[in-house]
Amino acid sequence: MRSLSRVRLGGVTALAMAIATFPFTVYSVLGPDLIEEFGISRAQLGILATATGLVGALSSPYWGKVTDRVGSLASTRAVLGFGGVTLLGIAFAPSYLLLVAAAVLTGIANGWCNPATNSLIVDTLPPGTRGVVTGVKQSGVALGTFLGGALLPAFTLLWGWRGAAAFFVVMPMLGLLGLTRTQRSDHHEIDGERGVGKVPVSVIWVAIYGAFSGLATSAMFVFLPLFAEEDQLWSAQAAGSLIAVIGALGVVARVIWPSISERRLGHGPTLRILSVISSVSALLLALAALDVVGSWVLIPSAVLLAAGSIAWNAVGMLAVMDFSPRHLVGKGTGVVLLGFLAGYSLGSPIMGFSVDQLGSYAAGWLGATLLLVIASVIAGRIPSGSTLADA
Repeated sequence: MRSLSRVRLGGVTALAMAIATFPFTVYSVLGPDLIEEFGISRAQLGILATATGLVGALSSPYWGKVTDRVGSLASTRAVLGFGGVTLLGIAFAPSYLLLVAAAVLTGIANGWCNPATNSLIVDTLPPGTRGVVTGVKQSGVALGTFLGGALLPAFTLLWGWRGAAAFFVVMPMLGLLGLTRTQRSDHHEIDGERGVGKVPVSVIWVAIYGAFSGLATSAMFVFLPLFAEEDQLWSAQAAGSLIAVIGALGVVARVIWPSISERRLGHGPTLRILSVISSVSALLLALAALDVVGSWVLIPSAVLLAAGSIAWNAVGMLAVMDFSPRHLVGKGTGVVLLGFLAGYSLGSPIMGFSVDQLGSYAAGWLGATLLLVIASVIAGRIPSGSTLADA
């Protein structure tokens, strides 16, 4: 038996995050295919993200407690396995009802991935050395987004949308392979009974921030390609490339920002910067929808979204590790995910309903701008560093 090296730790946790969040990329990039295949509305497309996100949100505190009790290694393996199986469920669902059912089940991995992987990092690395690995872990989400945006349209032309989605089950298979013959590295004393105790107030503020950021980010991420196609008259491949841009730059942003937060700015100030950057992204989309500027602004908007709220989770998860006693990392992570995924699950259907009813994307983009400005204000309540005293 052997423990995880930093390289394998980063790789395995990144793959776990990628598969647990990949359904959102499927809904986004393959949105037009799903609408045509099942004859659904935009709001019904948004419901898929709601199903995954809401189950993840509601179940994440439970999975956080499970992680604290059964251990991070077993939990990470479960996330990888379940994520792969449920992705196949989405790929081969014969009807919209069963597609929704598969989306519901994907919420389990979605709600479990961060408690499991955060705890695995804390079990392996001491405080002050987690920033880069946490960034690599969270970049798994953006890496999956990049690969989905770049490859799903091309694979769809070759194998159809079902075959294209099913291909990505390779991600959890690689992750499980990386965990073979591995034993958790548990070098530090547990400072209390696992899962018992109150979550620090600072973690609650991170959760509230995540809820507002999630509302806006969901609307922007899920509907940006459809906005590019329907409103700005881009081709499907060009619209999908926006998601690829977000994914590629998001990988870089999720690695860089946690290190900046850990070593220089602190968690609260960094989160404020990220929400301000993303508010500019949403405002650019609103201006395009109102025909104030040309569709070229979708490119800088995608760049800013990747540099901003797409990367917030990396800083937010690092904050949870620093703010929470070690025996409550899973529980604290679950609380933050409850806030973030609750917001994320509601953002896309609200956006879809708005477009269906108003016939315009402008109101939704302006609403996202406002939500991100509110998030920047909330960030002022989040401390810069460790605050275990308020536990």
